[in-house]
Amino acid sequence: MRHLAILAGSLVAVSAGAAGAAAVSLDCVARLTCVSNLDAGRAGCQPTELRYALEVGRKTGAKVVMTPEGADETGRFYEFRRLPGTEGVRLQASGGGLEPGQGAGVLTVFETLDFVLTRHDAVLLDPEGGTPRAIAVTVHGTCAEKD
Repeated sequence: MRHLAILAGSLVAVSAGAAGAAAVSLDCVARLTCVSNLDAGRAGCQPTELRYALEVGRKTGAKVVMTPEGADETGRFYEFRRLPGTEGVRLQASGGGLEPGQGAGVLTVFETLDFVLTRHDAVLLDPEGGTPRAIAVTVHGTCAEKD
């Protein structure tokens, strides 16, 4: 579980909703991070508090950019593409990996402004030649309209 905070900080990426909808700006906070298969066949979760700014373009296919708090120092951001909307869902998006070993990610922000993000990755647990392990990182949190 020692890898959870590192994985959450480096893997979270977000996205958003419907064609013709308004552009969206949200402040989001990740509250729980879960990793499955870090230990083969097992999953674990831990509370967290990671803050992100979410900027979502207006149309389906538009860029969705999620910037973690403190990105001024790191230059890190996450980019996805907006998916068509569906009833009960405020935003949804998906995207491919941005770094080596990083797989697809998908995010849903519900009308309640709760969100769930899942990302697939291959992580090297043994830096001295081990085989990468396929994992899924799921982040649960909440968003609020930007002031």
